[in-house]
Amino acid sequence: MMAFQRLFHRAAPAFWLLIFAACVNAGDWPGWRGPTGVGYTDEKDLPLTWDGKTGENVLWKASIKGTTGYSSAIVSGQRVFITTAARQTGEQETNKEIPAHSISCYQAKDGTLLWRTEVAPGKESAGYAIYAVPTPVTDGKAVYAWFGSAVVAAVDFDGKLLWREERNGPFKLNPGICSSPVIYQETLLLLCDQGGGNGWLQALDRSTGKVRWEQKRGKSSYGNTSPILLPVAGKTQLIIQASEMLQGLDPANGEPIWWCKGRGFGASPAFGSGLIFSDSGNGESGVVVDPTGSGDVSKSHIKWQAPKIRSQYGSAVVSGDYVYRASDKGIIYCWKLASGEEMFAADAPGVSKLSSPFATADGRIYFANGDKSYVLQSGPEFKVLATNDLRGGDNGSSAAVSNGKIFIRGGETLFCVGKK
Repeated sequence: MMAFQRLFHRAAPAFWLLIFAACVNAGDWPGWRGPTGVGYTDEKDLPLTWDGKTGENVLWKASIKGTTGYSSAIVSGQRVFITTAARQTGEQETNKEIPAHSISCYQAKDGTLLWRTEVAPGKESAGYAIYAVPTPVTDGKAVYAWFGSAVVAAVDFDGKLLWREERNGPFKLNPGICSSPVIYQETLLLLCDQGGGNGWLQALDRSTGKVRWEQKRGKSSYGNTSPILLPVAGKTQLIIQASEMLQGLDPANGEPIWWCKGRGFGASPAFGSGLIFSDSGNGESGVVVDPTGSGDVSKSHIKWQAPKIRSQYGSAVVSGDYVYRASDKGIIYCWKLASGEEMFAADAPGVSKLSSPFATADGRIYFANGDKSYVLQSGPEFKVLATNDLRGGDNGSSAAVSNGKIFIRGGETLFCVGKK
């Protein structure tokens, strides 16, 4: 945990272990953007190069043909989990027939499918047929999945359905249910920011799926971002970025601790060295905030305005003193986190505008996805260590990292990259 301490120097390692109790094994990647929720791994010396055509450093491939889904893989022990939905026909979509949903489990060492559990869909018809967008989360005993038809379910590690619950609409979403669930103590936190004052944050009992508490989200009209848990001044905060506001909440009850004007659409917050980097991903300016304040911190804790970068659903990542961001114009940006000074804006043709990068403990930044990937050396200069191509399609999923391996979901294939 020492690398975590260096990155998040205001939080002791033991406190991170307390927050991320879901990560029960060293090397687990238990949810969206890993054990910290901000795309940081404590691992070193991951593979630099891979190639989908020659098979270089591709340890295995598992077919997911015939399914759709933009959720990322998660890893617990020797198991890899993904969510999928059956691919709709045009007629089914016209008739608003909701396809079957599934949670699948693969063996991490060789990609063997151990089981696939079907979850009966809910009643919500999702735009663009996006029924498996939120990344599932695990506590090492069960896997919790939130689907685009407004159904949430839990299965155990043998694939047995533990519970299934539906959330009631109406839903006014753009384009659909996208926010990934978060585990906090004995609850599963679900965020649904949407228009018309209908948004909510719910805490579900992990053992039953029943709602323990709910907070309305009236000031946030919509958002597709996922919340993150952060240690701030010895306490845990739930950071939520939506279309009108960036907030730090008490994850025990959803009550606001601090807030300021924010612009969240598809990009989730990044964090490092005590600062939150927040931008919309939709071409609107964001903010960099010190989360130690209370109440309206717009005039007291905003450090600098983040530039207007359009990147759709990809998020930024922090490594050391710098924050890195890819745009949909094929440019990777780097700013000094403390001041906002631009270090570089470099051409990176084919870099994903959908998937989010991760940073390693030995100073590498991986912009990894099912197509063209870039590996950079962390620092104020644009130094490309490798470019790679899996030729598997960039479907917007973000990579997972565990025990020296990188798990990447393409359009029809789940890949495992590792040193051969």
